[in-house]
Amino acid sequence: MTTAQRAMRLFAVLVAGGERPAPEGAVSIFRGETRLNALMFWLRNPDYLAWEFLDIHERTKKPAPLLFVRRMVQDEEPILRRDAMLKWRFGAYEPVDDELAILASVGLVRTITKPAGTRSAGNDFLLLPGSFELAESLEENVAYRWYGERMKVVAAVAGSEGGSALKERQYKHLEYFKTSPHQPIKSILPRVLERLAQLSSVA
Repeated sequence: MTTAQRAMRLFAVLVAGGERPAPEGAVSIFRGETRLNALMFWLRNPDYLAWEFLDIHERTKKPAPLLFVRRMVQDEEPILRRDAMLKWRFGAYEPVDDELAILASVGLVRTITKPAGTRSAGNDFLLLPGSFELAESLEENVAYRWYGERMKVVAAVAGSEGGSALKERQYKHLEYFKTSPHQPIKSILPRVLERLAQLSSVA
């Protein structure tokens, strides 16, 4: 994947995961790199996203989440769309400086670095005027459309939870938890398929 393609993917994450109201001069604000990486992880690892939908099915007893996972498996998304992220100190992480530089250069995104006490600084991301109009126009772009549509799903699964809470949900998987630092986070597809079969048998 080229840097330009990664920038397009990042743009989809920022558009779907942003909040309003935003500071003056912006149309939306995406809060925190931790949340950014958590949402990006679900986008790039459909098997982990599928697990969230199986949780929703068991919690609500509604058939739609189960049907969604079946379609994901039939379309081989957990294999074809998987783009593993490396595990760092606090979970999945990938630097996006180059992608942000592209988005900033065309006036779509501005990064705000904020102090975070004695630990570290964290970044928020402002979406600038014209961002939503561009995202809407890209809905006809085959390369962007899947990211845009899938990120609406990811954002709905994440809800209003912050990055730390989302990472806790992901850390509950032993494959994620036990992955060594600087190594690709392991897939949970075998467990997803097993759980899907079990739930389908009683649905």
